[in-house]
Amino acid sequence: MAGTSDGLTERKEQVTVDKMIEQEIFSTFILEDNLNLNIEEMNKFAYKLKKENNKTKMTSSSQGGSHSDHLDLEEPVLQPLIKAITEISLIYFKKLNIKEKHGLAINNMWFIINKENSYNKPHTHPFSFLSGAFYSKATKNSGDIVFMNPNPKLEAYWHDGAYVGWNKYQSDINTRQSLTNKIILFPSWLEHYVTPNQTKEDRIVWSFNLQLI
Repeated sequence: MAGTSDGLTERKEQVTVDKMIEQEIFSTFILEDNLNLNIEEMNKFAYKLKKENNKTKMTSSSQGGSHSDHLDLEEPVLQPLIKAITEISLIYFKKLNIKEKHGLAINNMWFIINKENSYNKPHTHPFSFLSGAFYSKATKNSGDIVFMNPNPKLEAYWHDGAYVGWNKYQSDINTRQSLTNKIILFPSWLEHYVTPNQTKEDRIVWSFNLQLI
């Protein structure tokens, strides 16, 4: 026992905590911000388009909600949001160390109205570089966006009950609360889904894709 104790002590003395180098590799970067847009006008526009043009349909990810066709990006009501997306995407550019000669262009935009119990199945946004969501009507329990850990080998090292709590190093999901006037950007390849709306109020989100140019 004495020999074992001495050995442990010797190893501890060799560890220089103040000189350790911690690095995170293969990180996934998402960006969130709170905007101050005219959400009343945006919501009115969404309901008007849904009623007049009947441009609502079910998609592979939308379950029970109303999903619009791609919107006309020249619509005046969308310009403040488009301006905000453009500004925020520049921050994302710097984070990813992209060459200055490149830029981002919005491919498409659509809205989803999720009524009570509506949700969105796991999906990605193919053929895009970045994707995002802006919530013009959302409250607690109206449906959160949940990102899924892209590491397919994580499950092999997962041990039920072994962790005190979940963190970014071993969790298989990351949940971000959906709240009015919140915008979030994420890589288009990152799989995600939306939890069911557990309220009596509609949840309105404006989704969009951006392409590297």
